[in-house]
This record gives sequence, C-alpha cells and structure tokens, in this order.
Amino acid sequence: MRLSLVSSIAALASGCATSSTLAHWYAEQPAVRRLWAIQAAGEPLLRVIVMLEPSLDGDETSPAWMAHGSQWARELRERLAGAVQLERIDGPLPDEFEIDGEGSVLLALCWRDSAVLGA
Repeated sequence: MRLSLVSSIAALASGCATSSTLAHWYAEQPAVRRLWAIQAAGEPLLRVIVMLEPSLDGDETSPAWMAHGSQWARELRERLAGAVQLERIDGPLPDEFEIDGEGSVLLALCWRDSAVLGA
C-alpha cells in the first residue's frame, strides 16, 4: 500500500470521530512528527503509524518509542474504544512510500514536520 501525506478518502461519518480523536492525540504528543491512520476493509483493527521526532542529540527515535510506545497504544485503544495497532516507522521519508498491507487512509497528519511545511 502506498502512503502519502494526503488522506486518500474523505472521512466517513463513523470516521469523523476517529479522525478528531486522533488529531487531538497527535496534538498532545510532541514526540510524534507524522501520523497515518489506516482502516482495512471489513476489519475492526485500526492501524496507526507514527514517525517520531529524532532526539536532540542525533537521529535516534528508539528511546522515545521504548519509553512511550506501549503507553501510547493503550491511550489510543482507550480513546477509540477499539482495536488499535500502533506502529513506528523511521524517517526521513519521501512524500510517498510503500508499506505492507492494504486499506484506506482515514487520516494523515504532518503539521509538526518542518520538512513538509517547507515544501
């Protein structure tokens, strides 16, 4: 599946609450640079893929993931009252890239990413 920084479908009525919840969560997490929410057709599982801000002293994102990843996944499951699979990808990334799996991108957030804003 190809991901970009643009949502591939308009949020449906049921997806609006999910999109709003994810946007609020993203705004509260300064360590998260980009976020994509992917809904597989006919499946209740929501894939949330994040790209993290690198550490101040390098390009490492693993410490933030190890410190917060399980807590973030738990928060998202509680807020969305459903099955959420939180995943991390490392950057820098091109505007479009491939990931395993298929589905529809419900939401793509990147307003915190200065590389995207400067484009």
